[in-house]
Amino acid sequence: ALLAAALFVFAAGAASLYTISKNPSLEASSTSTELSTHEGASRRNDDDRRSLSIALAHGGCQVTYARESEVPIDPTWQASFPGSGARMTFNLIQALTGIHTNDDYNSHERGYERVVAVKTHYPVKNARHHFADLDQLFTRAIVILRNPLNAVPSYFNLQYEQLHHLPNHSTRGPNRDWLLYRDDPHDGLAAQLPNYENFVSYWMEKYPDRQQLLMISYEDLTDDFAGPIVAARIANFLGEVEGVNPIAAESVPCVWETVVNYKNVAEKVDVAAVEAAMSAAAEAEADEAGVEEVDSVRRRKKKKVNKRRALKGKTFADPSSLRTGPKKRPYTKQNLADMLAVFQRLVDRYNNDKDFVRIMGLYIEMVTNTVSAED
Repeated sequence: ALLAAALFVFAAGAASLYTISKNPSLEASSTSTELSTHEGASRRNDDDRRSLSIALAHGGCQVTYARESEVPIDPTWQASFPGSGARMTFNLIQALTGIHTNDDYNSHERGYERVVAVKTHYPVKNARHHFADLDQLFTRAIVILRNPLNAVPSYFNLQYEQLHHLPNHSTRGPNRDWLLYRDDPHDGLAAQLPNYENFVSYWMEKYPDRQQLLMISYEDLTDDFAGPIVAARIANFLGEVEGVNPIAAESVPCVWETVVNYKNVAEKVDVAAVEAAMSAAAEAEADEAGVEEVDSVRRRKKKKVNKRRALKGKTFADPSSLRTGPKKRPYTKQNLADMLAVFQRLVDRYNNDKDFVRIMGLYIEMVTNTVSAED
């Protein structure tokens, strides 16, 4: 009953979240001139969108490379507890905005003035101990929650990969190693559940003005129904920043399919349709440049199609987790009780936030329905 009620609450606001936007950059490009008071600004927005991810016919999708912003912009924190889809969200944000992201380690050496979002796991991790200095650049955040029932095992997998010098997002550690990790008093569940509670509390209290905070859940983002709606909310939130022009709303579901729902998208891509669209785009590009011979342009674009075919329909935009190994992790009754206690404390603390309470309610139901290894 709780799950049904929560889904009803989410669905009730879904249509308005997805189709109604105060930000004109999320509307269809065909209406952008009506929404802008300056024809020149509207034309620039349309040009920007043509360089971003676009939907193709027959369910195909072309996701273009992100770039550095041409003008300085105010970045947004992309905060998550480890194991909560940070890499996936990182790629989705780039695909939605066409602008590079970065992390708090500055791993990509892009700095922070011309990126749209910066990934962080603070306060669980304090990258190079300079979060406080970096934080002065930020006034808003996107926070991705995930049920620790699944986030902690995902974090364990990452640590297992690093310990055994395996590629990231390639392997799920065996259950015998999981049990040792789970029961470790310093690094296991006894440590990670307090870390999770502190993480949630920190970001909930850092931005009490919800105009500055977009709180979403991994479960919603990866859901077939809710996922494209959440992606549109992310695009809308980022589009409120001056200098950020997200893709048109009708392109969002296709980008979500490519970046988030990548395990299913390969079967849906019609390569012939993609080739036809690329060929048409090549001719249009040549026409705009005043070039009579389009073969060289067509060949350049066809290389991208052939690469996509070799990847079985996937694109560079979806280097997300392809882990193999056991998915189900055993928990004791006490482990599950400890999780429920964390959720209840958080609900009691932030019971004025209806969507947060909805998310915690779903987590409570998931854990309540989990059978312990002792049963």
